[in-house]
Amino acid sequence: MFKGEKIYPVCYRIYLNLNYGDSVRAKSFGCLWDSRQNKWYFHEDNYLKSGIKYSTTLHAELCPYMFLDGKTIYL
Repeated sequence: MFKGEKIYPVCYRIYLNLNYGDSVRAKSFGCLWDSRQNKWYFHEDNYLKSGIKYSTTLHAELCPYMFLDGKTIYL
């Protein structure tokens, strides 16, 4: 039926401040590419596993954020 490693029924996307050219770095974190937004993102649970939230230098550099109700919310 489904040929994926994970199914995300309702999940928020957490975007990172990375360019498309930073693909090697983004993939090392486990990010996916959103072609509509042209940005790298995590699903909510993968963001917590990546450790970016707990690293002050990475968190400040990558500025994770999400879109809720048309507003940008920085985490």
